[in-house]
Amino acid sequence: MNKQELIDAIRNSGGKQSALAEVDDLWPRVELLQNTGRYGALLSQLAETNDKSNFLALVLEVNFAYQFESQGSQLAYEVKQDAGKPSTVDFLRQSVTGKRVYLELRLLQQRKSITTMIDDQLLKHGIYRLLLGGDDEKREVERLQGTILAKVQDGKGRPIKFFSTEPDTLNVVVVDVSDTILGTIDVYDCLLATYGDPAVDEVYRRDLFGLFQQDKVEYPKRIHDLAAKYAHIRSRVHGVLFLFREPGSGILAYGLQQYTVWNRALVTEQIAQQVYPDLSAAIPVRCDD
Repeated sequence: MNKQELIDAIRNSGGKQSALAEVDDLWPRVELLQNTGRYGALLSQLAETNDKSNFLALVLEVNFAYQFESQGSQLAYEVKQDAGKPSTVDFLRQSVTGKRVYLELRLLQQRKSITTMIDDQLLKHGIYRLLLGGDDEKREVERLQGTILAKVQDGKGRPIKFFSTEPDTLNVVVVDVSDTILGTIDVYDCLLATYGDPAVDEVYRRDLFGLFQQDKVEYPKRIHDLAAKYAHIRSRVHGVLFLFREPGSGILAYGLQQYTVWNRALVTEQIAQQVYPDLSAAIPVRCDD
């Protein structure tokens, strides 16, 4: 891939002048990955795409990989866990402690209905005002849960990722939530998505059952149904790494921060300490005010 191909890909995917202005910032990241010789499949897809959503998802993968590779932390791209299964996982990081951390990425973009509403208000008034209530926030966290779940199983609950149960293997879903809830998502929303209402103070609760939350006999049937739906993710996914763009970052070339929630049923404090310093060295921890 060369720089002109990157420019063409931005244009073909509907990129406006503000995105094209970041070519000089994005290209060195692409070039670094290209020089490793391990990202040919990623960069080929990037050069050929003409769809905005797909292009932005690939750019996320570029920025994510760049933060590891620029520090000398190598990733493998599109790795199979099980030779008998057709699916691949986006990245594999072999930690210095010998743990194999499989990382499956997803970009969660703002709901189209919200984007349309904002665009209409800007067109008519030059400004926009949009307030989300508790029910709106609940729906957004549920959408986040659905996005995470969709990386692991299909609509009928059949597993599609993370088949390995080998020792020293950790499966992590990585989701960029920068645009969720108008960019105001915080660690409480991350905890709600993974561990539900019991994980947060009452003021933040939204009547939500988390992906990693344990079922209880006294819970109502709808919760038992959700617990059954989440059974595979609780048994195979070791954690969710939530990505946030650094303040002041660009549209295409940006820095990433993270907040990780571990699945306590699978990950002890000792295991977390064997992999988390390696991950946070590449993707710094977000510190909310």
